Formats: sequence, structure tokens, C-alpha cells
Amino acid sequence: MKVFFTSFEAFGDGRRSSDVYVPMNRLLSERLADRSYGAALDGSGWFLMFVFQREGGPKPRGAERTLYQRKSAGIDFRLHADPVAWRTADEVERRRLLYDVIRRTFDILRTKRIPKLDVDAFERDVEEIAVEQGWAR
Repeated sequence: MKVFFTSFEAFGDGRRSSDVYVPMNRLLSERLADRSYGAALDGSGWFLMFVFQREGGPKPRGAERTLYQRKSAGIDFRLHADPVAWRTADEVERRRLLYDVIRRTFDILRTKRIPKLDVDAFERDVEEIAVEQGWAR
């Protein structure tokens, strides 16, 4: 399965988040490369944008978004990460903050009820890696 993480960092919030999520992305990509969780994600896969934008900033905070693309067999998440906690967190806690966002994708996938998608197996495999790496709380 393809995995792609990126971020949107507004007004200094989430600064240098790529230093944390790129290695996480790389590891998940390597470990999940030969896995399939059903035809629903066998195309473009799992795209997640960590959005760092605080409430009450200079511009309105955008809404979270989830877009399932049946034709390209992928899902696109744009979910808020906690910019306030990010500023004071050490690197270990920053991984955990990002993993909190990653875990939310599974809850959202369950509410979407996408056919031909084994969310439980997907979550189990990602959680196993997270526990092994110390990302899980």
C-alpha cells in the first residue's frame, strides 16, 4: 500500500514537522508496501496532511477534510494537529502527537463504511509498528 504524509504549517505553527513525519512516513511505507487492505486503497493509497493552524490565528482555521477517491482507490485526509502542544513537545512527544492524528484516520474510515476495506487489519498493522517505535501512548 502507498503511504504519503505531508503538512500545512501556518504562521510558524508546526515548524519542522517534516523532520518528524518524513521518517514515520518512510517506515510505514516500507513496512506496508506489500500489504493490501482491500481494493479500496490499492491504488493511490493513504494520503494524510497534518494541518498545523491554531484557532484565533491571523486567518480562519480551515475545516478538516476526508475525501475517498473510488476511481483512484485512495483516501485523502487533511486533519488538524495540535500546534500548541507541538511548540513545547520534545521529539518523542511530537511523534506521539502525529500518531494521535494518524490513529484518527481509522476512526474516520470506520464511519465512512468504505466497501472492500479491512480497517481493522490496517489499524492493527499500523498500531504494531507504532508500539514498536514508541509512537503510541
